[in-house]
Amino acid sequence: MSTGNPVVCRVITWLPVGGIERRLVAVVPRLRDLGWRMNVVCIREEGPLAAELKDAGIPVTVIPQRSRLSPSGIRRLSNHFRSIGTEVVHSHMYRSNIPSTVAARMAGVPVILGQVHNVDSWDSGRQRFVDRIVSRFRTRTLAVSEAVRRDVRSALSLPDDRVSLLYNGVDTGEFRPDPSLRQVVRAEWGVSDDQLLFVVPARLHPQKNPIGVLHAFARVRAAHPTVRLAFVGAGKLDAELGQAVGEAGLGGAVILAGRRDDMPAVYNAADAIVLSSLKEGFSNAVVEALACGKPVIASDVGGNREAVDRPGIGWIHPAGAADMLVAQMSEATQRGIIGLTAMGEACRARALDFSIDALVQNTHQLYGSLLGRFPS
Repeated sequence: MSTGNPVVCRVITWLPVGGIERRLVAVVPRLRDLGWRMNVVCIREEGPLAAELKDAGIPVTVIPQRSRLSPSGIRRLSNHFRSIGTEVVHSHMYRSNIPSTVAARMAGVPVILGQVHNVDSWDSGRQRFVDRIVSRFRTRTLAVSEAVRRDVRSALSLPDDRVSLLYNGVDTGEFRPDPSLRQVVRAEWGVSDDQLLFVVPARLHPQKNPIGVLHAFARVRAAHPTVRLAFVGAGKLDAELGQAVGEAGLGGAVILAGRRDDMPAVYNAADAIVLSSLKEGFSNAVVEALACGKPVIASDVGGNREAVDRPGIGWIHPAGAADMLVAQMSEATQRGIIGLTAMGEACRARALDFSIDALVQNTHQLYGSLLGRFPS
């Protein structure tokens, strides 16, 4: 990088313990180490992950926005960008993208980026209309998968060169095969060494289709009575899923583990991962599972097919295709623990294409090229 360290502001609603937020916390210090002067702005409140950024020496500023287009909030945000000499504004999701884009334009920030993390990200036609106008003031709109990129181009009527692909990344040092972790979690859950275990690592939300996965598992279990299933996550379907497990008579076969903070251990405990979502952008869980050497059974939504792009690392089915999901879970069960374990090396190799290091380098290159500091 040429002399001088450009100031970058990453803007997000807040910093709860979530996938997007965890990735931001992982990436920002690494970008700082590459020479960028990194700052984070929250437009609601800090959230629990803010402490990790502060401990790493990254300033976190709260500039509340009463609404997406609040004149006073946008003015404060613009003044902040101007006061610290911001050269790159990089915001996340609609609620941050709108005020950040307007404020950055008012402040004369040279590079303005708004990132979209899911397909169909707008809650209403009004939001889509507003973003269609505001997106014209960005240097680029960023998408986390090709599927999201196509959706953004269509929804916002943007030309191809105004929407860039920036894949998510996971820490492949943290998420890696570890047989010792496997035994700890399986013992906790009462899963024996010879029982094949599917794990669903997802929020218990209709978008993630946990009830559909449960019904598919019930059909697989009827033919393979020792197979087990664990749901790892919490959400609005907690009670409904628990009731459905009881009604299906699967209390002894299904584990409702709730939210866990030891996801590398959870992935290692599994023999295969199931993510039959109805909607995704680019699933971190898919890549995390692959990084731990676990084959994935996933629906063809968002970027899932872009990650699970070959038969040797998993299976893809259309969203909502219950019969195909049953067939794929049955095939995985028939392969058995030994057969699924044999797929681990190819799974791990694929995950390395989506590492956190790759994300950092791609972001570094994007910032530098848009500022004219690196070749395009």
